[in-house]
Amino acid sequence: MKKIKLAAGLLACIMTCSPLMHQAAAMNASAINLHDEATMTEEEKQIKEYCDTIINLVNNERTSCGLSELATFPLLNEVTCLRAEELVQSFGHMRPDGSMCFSAMKQAGITYKGAAENIAAGRPEPSSAMEQWMNSEGHRNNILDPNKTHIGIGYCYDEDSVFGYHWSMFLITSLDGGQPHVFDGQYIPSRDFGDPDGNQEINAADAKLILHYSASRAAGLEIQAPTGFLDAADLNHDGSVDAVDASAILEYSAVRGTGVACKLSDFVW
Repeated sequence: MKKIKLAAGLLACIMTCSPLMHQAAAMNASAINLHDEATMTEEEKQIKEYCDTIINLVNNERTSCGLSELATFPLLNEVTCLRAEELVQSFGHMRPDGSMCFSAMKQAGITYKGAAENIAAGRPEPSSAMEQWMNSEGHRNNILDPNKTHIGIGYCYDEDSVFGYHWSMFLITSLDGGQPHVFDGQYIPSRDFGDPDGNQEINAADAKLILHYSASRAAGLEIQAPTGFLDAADLNHDGSVDAVDASAILEYSAVRGTGVACKLSDFVW
């Protein structure tokens, strides 16, 4: 995937709606394939990694506030990638054909009772786009909406565009009889060993998260952890997430910072 650094700042907009969308005939919403890993291109694999990273970051924020995690599914991410592609042509919640952004989900046959769209441009990394959204009250309110059940993330890079990097986020409420609807291929992204915050990096931030969790538990506080956190954080597989795990991450990160090749498992005992 081609990348260049841009001097542009982040642009971000918000859109919400609440009507029930009726079932429409499903159609291929985007040329991006995020549902069949066996046939994904390297670019599509990178896009999926970016999508999963932001979803993990969203779920970190939600669980820290005592909210339920959001699930995702390939079709929603593919539709959101279509919206990211459209942002290259027209940055806003109106699509290039003049329809509202939510029509992309309707055309793909995705039903929901409520939806919101966050969009951004100009930030090359998932974490920086997420940071900007969380620093905006409206975007943050969408992310922390207790009624939302599912999330889709879209990414598009166009080196010939003004801002280069374009991000879209759909957050929807989809219920069956009061329970979240289960879509085909629905999942919550996994977290790699040693990366409990799920941002695809193993560093001091992961150690800090482990120490916060450990201290809260030691103080007798009930603390909600996102899916996959405990497995990713319990480095020595002793059934406890504590300072020992954090220490291993800090040592690994420090040695890597000196340029020495090493593996996280070298520091686990």
